Amino acid sequence: MKVNQYSHASEFLDVTSDHLMKNETANSIIYSYAVNQTKGIESARSTRFYAVVEDDRPLLPAMFTPEVWPLLTEGPDEAARLLARYLFAKHPTITGVTGPKDASLAFADEWEGLSRCDLEIHHNTRLYDCNIVADIKLAEGNGRQATLGDFELVKKWRYAFREDANAPLGTNDSQIADHLKQGRYYFWVTDQPVSMALYVRETGNTGMIGVVYTPPEYRNHGYATAVTAAVTQVILDSGKKYATLYTDLDNPTSNSIYMKIGYRPIMDSTVWKFVPNQ
Repeated sequence: MKVNQYSHASEFLDVTSDHLMKNETANSIIYSYAVNQTKGIESARSTRFYAVVEDDRPLLPAMFTPEVWPLLTEGPDEAARLLARYLFAKHPTITGVTGPKDASLAFADEWEGLSRCDLEIHHNTRLYDCNIVADIKLAEGNGRQATLGDFELVKKWRYAFREDANAPLGTNDSQIADHLKQGRYYFWVTDQPVSMALYVRETGNTGMIGVVYTPPEYRNHGYATAVTAAVTQVILDSGKKYATLYTDLDNPTSNSIYMKIGYRPIMDSTVWKFVPNQ
């Protein structure tokens, strides 16, 4: 068993594509990120792709950029530990990891032993998918695709979402503008926008909702449910078999909202933070 690093997304996909597509929903972030890079949709920046392999067979694909913690897929614990040792030798200042519960725990435990850091659960997440939107009554209003003219409002809400979620993943103005140009932001609108969702990425059969945000003054009116249901329907109407999204397991409200719409739990993941031992 060994770790391979790939300089280009195309090389990574040559080795891992079949493996990733066996569980397309669970692997949709890494797979779509790599595919988008090959198409020039996603900036390559300093993204690094990895795969723990045995006899040229991928066991655990992963990706890492300096501004984003390593993202793992499901795989054997020993493969996750081997990847932790490999990355620690090259990037000892990594401050966290994200992945399926067992793989991320094995990686974090190995990292703790190597770095003598303390481990802290940043948050627990659950992946859901939906193939039919439930017939439920939605809040008054309608869905609208956001445009570049909405940039300032989308920017304000996007950064507010990051603060509310205490998210380790960054965003920037150019990324927001790119997503607006691609028509990926949607509002729920009454007499004005009251909630927002981002159709962030896709694979052949799935489309992922990456951000759902309602400002405090508009909460508790069902607007988040409405905009999520609307974007879910957009994804399914485009020909995708499933819409997917992640939720914070510590937020029972959002989890109940998505299940009400028709989402089903698929996989639990953990985001680990590595805290320097003082």
